[in-house]
Amino acid sequence: MRDSIRPGTWDIDDVIRHYRAQARTRPELYLDRVIDYGRLEALKKLRPVKCYIGRELWDGYVVFEFNGTRHVVLECPVEGNATYVLSGDWKRMVGHSKAFLREHYPDSYTKVVHKGDWLDRVRYAL
Repeated sequence: MRDSIRPGTWDIDDVIRHYRAQARTRPELYLDRVIDYGRLEALKKLRPVKCYIGRELWDGYVVFEFNGTRHVVLECPVEGNATYVLSGDWKRMVGHSKAFLREHYPDSYTKVVHKGDWLDRVRYAL
């Protein structure tokens, strides 16, 4: 993971601008893929205090930290990706693929599919 701009300085609007800029400057990343900015807007309601942009294995995902919980949310606004809520040593966990996470950390994550009341399920997992 790399910190967005400077630690703690990005908010949801900065993240949305980041994805819009990438869609313009690197359209090959999003060929035949739909970016749902509404997912990021929805997470804004949960008031994250810090955001990180993913690289490598979690490219396209954003990590959101919150006050009052040690859990973090990983969100990718590209349709076809689920939201993940991680507990424990999330910095170590994001160094691995989603498949590795599912196999080796089965009790340390919650996968939330973007259907129905997905934001309530994320809130509950936090």
